[in-house]
Amino acid sequence: MAEERLIDDDLNKDKKYRIRKNADGEDELYIDDSVEEEPADLETVTFTVPEFSDGESELTPEQIAAAEQEKRERAERIKGALSVNLEKAQAKLSEEDFAGAFTSIESALQVDPSSGEAWALRLKILTKNFTDFDSVDDCVETTENIRNFCSEEQKAELAETSAPLESHIMKLEEQAAELHVEVEQKKSERRKVFLENRKKSVKWFSITCVPFIFCLIMAIAFASIMFTNKYGVYVILTIVFAVLAALFFIASLFTAHRMWADMKKLSLNEKNSSTQMGRNYEKMLSDIKKLNTLLKSFKVNDIS
Repeated sequence: MAEERLIDDDLNKDKKYRIRKNADGEDELYIDDSVEEEPADLETVTFTVPEFSDGESELTPEQIAAAEQEKRERAERIKGALSVNLEKAQAKLSEEDFAGAFTSIESALQVDPSSGEAWALRLKILTKNFTDFDSVDDCVETTENIRNFCSEEQKAELAETSAPLESHIMKLEEQAAELHVEVEQKKSERRKVFLENRKKSVKWFSITCVPFIFCLIMAIAFASIMFTNKYGVYVILTIVFAVLAALFFIASLFTAHRMWADMKKLSLNEKNSSTQMGRNYEKMLSDIKKLNTLLKSFKVNDIS
């Protein structure tokens, strides 16, 4: 009640009520007459953002001219080093020194990785002037670079000398077609044997599994009533069927393993990767795809 009177008597809304503990340890309301000091006005702090000017504009005309001169000289040095290495690579290629030519062309690409002439020459070196395509993966590395850096004239020049590559692709496609027929024929021959083996293994598994299930059911059935017969007949039958179930179970493990092996052989037979002939066929298909990608890299206009 004292709290209510305290609130009712004081109607000044500016008064602040607080909660404190009284002598009995109970919470009570009281009026806080203390005056809170108003915070002093904060001084407005302003920041001045410095203006940054382009460093180049601070250079003197002489310094700008010197920087431009250095840039031109550097470009000339790169051009000269590139030209020297390209000439060396071309000379060694003409001499059929392919190892030396490759070393020179790699040096040229280190000087200027965006040189279309260097990438075109690298392809000629790797293919020994389009006469050897054993380094298919190395050739494919140049595909994107030829597409990006070679000019239309350089691509046209490669296309004019790429007739051996087209012939090689056609030859590979013919060989792949012949090999595909042989691979499928071998698969068909093995498939007949594997199907027959699987049929036999399924039969033997059934012969062992079905009696196992029957004997197991009978053993469980007689075990549930084996003490109901005072002569112990059900106990004997329980033991007999349990032993038979165990024997058929062991036999089923062997027949199940044989059946799984025959099924796995039948499945693997359908994969090209499971035989050397099939792997050769898959590699040939991969090479054909890579070489076609290479051919299209400088025959872009021929793609429909």
